[in-house]
Formats: sequence, C-alpha cells, structure tokens
Amino acid sequence: MALFLESFPSLKSTARINSFEKRIEATQFFDCKFYPYTAAGVDPVFAVVGKRETIICRPLKSKDAGFEVLRWFQDDDPNVDLNSLAWSRDLTTGDPLICVAGKDKPSIDVLNVKTGQLVKTLIGHGKDIEDLAVSPLSPSILASVSMDHSVRFWSLDSAHEKQPCMLICAGEGHKEGILTMAFHHTGRYLLTGGHDSVVNLWVIPELPDENVGTDKLTRIHYPHFSTSAIHTNYVDCVAWYDDLILSKCADSHMIVLWRIEGFSSDNPPPPASTAPTAHTFTPTRSAFGGGYQRLLEFDCKETTSFYIRFSLFHRPWQRPMLVIGNENSKVYFWDLQRLEDWTEADDIGDGGDGFKVPLAVKKKHAGGRPRLKQREPSVTSTTTSGSLAPRSEDSGEAVADMTAPKSRKRYGVEDPFKPLQPHQTVVVPKVLFASRQTAWSVGGEWMVVVGDQGMIAVFHR
Repeated sequence: MALFLESFPSLKSTARINSFEKRIEATQFFDCKFYPYTAAGVDPVFAVVGKRETIICRPLKSKDAGFEVLRWFQDDDPNVDLNSLAWSRDLTTGDPLICVAGKDKPSIDVLNVKTGQLVKTLIGHGKDIEDLAVSPLSPSILASVSMDHSVRFWSLDSAHEKQPCMLICAGEGHKEGILTMAFHHTGRYLLTGGHDSVVNLWVIPELPDENVGTDKLTRIHYPHFSTSAIHTNYVDCVAWYDDLILSKCADSHMIVLWRIEGFSSDNPPPPASTAPTAHTFTPTRSAFGGGYQRLLEFDCKETTSFYIRFSLFHRPWQRPMLVIGNENSKVYFWDLQRLEDWTEADDIGDGGDGFKVPLAVKKKHAGGRPRLKQREPSVTSTTTSGSLAPRSEDSGEAVADMTAPKSRKRYGVEDPFKPLQPHQTVVVPKVLFASRQTAWSVGGEWMVVVGDQGMIAVFHR
C-alpha cells in the first residue's frame, strides 16, 4: 500500500447535535472513536459521548450531509456526565459493543449497538472513571482508569460474568486520580497519566490468567517506569508512537515526544520483580536501565484547558499524522512523515533544498509494524533527532513531499525545546467551540473532532 499523497484531511461538514435534537440539553462531547474491527475503508462508524448521550454515527460522502445517526443511547441517570468510550465486539455473535463511563458514574455500561440493549454493567471502581481502552490483543479485555488512583482490567467474556475484574494496577503508581491511558501495540505495556503529573508504564501479564473469574484478583503494585519530570500539571493525554511516547498536560500548549531510555518492545517484558519501588525518592524511576529523553515539542496554542486531547493516526505504510483541536475552533495537524523526510535528508546531506532521494525500507517488527530508527543518544540525554515514520513497503522508496517548503525552519527537529509549529491549521467556521477529542478511521480517510456546544466536525481525505 502506498503512502497517502494527500497529507491533510479537509473539513467536510459540521453539526451541533443539540441544535436539532430538542430532547437533550447543550452537551459537551468528551470522547469519540471509530469502530476498529473492520478493514480500512469498509463501513466506517464512529461513536461520541457526552452528558447522558452515546451516539453512533456513520460519515457520509454525499454533499448534503456529513453523517447519519445509526443508534442513540441515553443514560437513565440525569446527573451522569459521560466522558469515555471504547469499542469492543461480542466474540460469539460478532455484534459491535460500546463501553461507556464517566463522571458521577463509577461503573461501566456495555451496550450492544446492533440490538440497542444494555449487555452488562461493570462495578468495582470507587470514584469517577476517566478513560477506557480495549487491548489490541483481544476485544474481550477492557481497561479503565479512575479517580480512585487505580487501573482495572475487565473480561467481557460471558464465561467470567460473576467476577469480570481480573487485574488491578494500584498501590504505588499514582498518588492522585488517573486521567488517561494508552496500550502499546503489543498489548503488554500500558501508559497512564494523572492528576499527580506522573506518567507511568505498567508491564501487563498475559491475560486472562489463572485468577480470572475468581475472587483472587491479580494485583500490580509498582510500575516499571515512573516519572514526574516531563510535565508540571495534570497529564490528561498519552499515546504510544511505536516505542516512543507522546504526552500532554493541562495548562500547557505543548505535546511532548519522548522516549524511555533502554526500553524496547523487541525485548521480552521484564518480570514483576524488576519494577523499582517507590522507596527511591527520585522524579524518575526505571527498570530499563536509564532515564528518559525529551525529543520534540509540538506547539498547539490555546490548548491549556483541562481535558483537551490529541490523537495519532499511525498505521503501517501510511503517513503518520498527529492532530489536536484547541479552545477556539482551530485544528492543528503535524505530518510526521515530513519530519522523517527532513531528518533523513539531513543524514544524507541533500543540501536542505526540500527534495528527497530514495531511501531504503526499514526493517519491520513482528506483525508487520515498521521499526522506527533513532540516532544514538547524546551524553546528556536531553535530545535525539531521528527518523520517526515508516516507509512504503511496495516501492522501497520514500515518497517525496513536493509541497514541503524550502525553509527547514518549520520542519527542523534538532532542538527538543524549540516548539514545532503545525504543518496545517484548519478553522471550523461559524461556531466558536473548544475541541475535546479527535479520532481517525481505521484507514485514515475520515477524521472527527468533537467538543463543547454539541459540536461534531467531520473531516475527509
């Protein structure tokens, strides 16, 4: 599959849900995700949640409408404020399932999108739930993070109906509520960030284990990596970029790209006994033999409000794209393939004129994922420049980006403390709103931005 030549999606349509649905009050949509279990380009469907509402939609290519509503769920509790969703599917029937949770709702509802029925409710957290994610290893493994300082792993398999909770990560990880998490593509590592400004990496055992379905829960007390040195405020969004990490905190207009020194998913997951204890009073604790390296900062102005989240489109042999919306109807894009091109061009000395020469294909991880090349770290371990994105497997060459300007100022990656400006900015017209979340379809042809005032903006490429 060739890389997309058209880098950035275009705004196709906008809609304010509460403006044409009189049965709901003005709603803040806090989360949106596309159904991940279909092939790229096949019947893309996305869900949004906010207040009492869970809405399932399909984007449309017609000029008359941006999307159609397929299913609408409304929570029975008028005081609930849903902020998180995760897609799953029934392993027996194949029916799509949507898991939802939020503020004033310390439980998770699992809804069948096809039948419109409530399948089950997962109870165990003691306070508000702030994020949900399904493991890339199985749609029956659901994770949740909460203001009760814990991460819980749930089995959605009907065989474990009596005791669905199978793993708890808590104790010495976070001292305050957890706001965000992200699975590594191997499913064996989980990032979490929270109110305590800490980012943790947890090593996840193979699930389900021998304790699933019983009253004897597996517990993890210590993460294998923990740092409070990256951010100074609430960490409300984290993501993996292969083995690199993207994270953002409230009261900051920067997304930070960084790496854990010594960490490689090529290596077997380390045993639980190697996790550093909290008795070591340092800002950074690691079982991987080093600290961290700060690589890049992405400048996203007017995103200092709490709970404004970015998303990353990163699929093998397609252009990786980072996106975030701000408080004033703007959406920022970074084409990470451009950073790859510039860095490689610098490596081979093309003179900085913006024209690239063919590059060899990188080796791949098992499962067909691209291996990301990095330069050797500096002695001070404050920065590393390196190529950050995959190449086209078909051609064996990098796709030249003829739209890139001749100036390297906008694309340079040499200084980790010099914010990288967006490669593209799109203003959503007519309504001034704060974006809360963005989501990409499986193939990257669709993107959705949701936020305050019931806004849903649909992009297409």
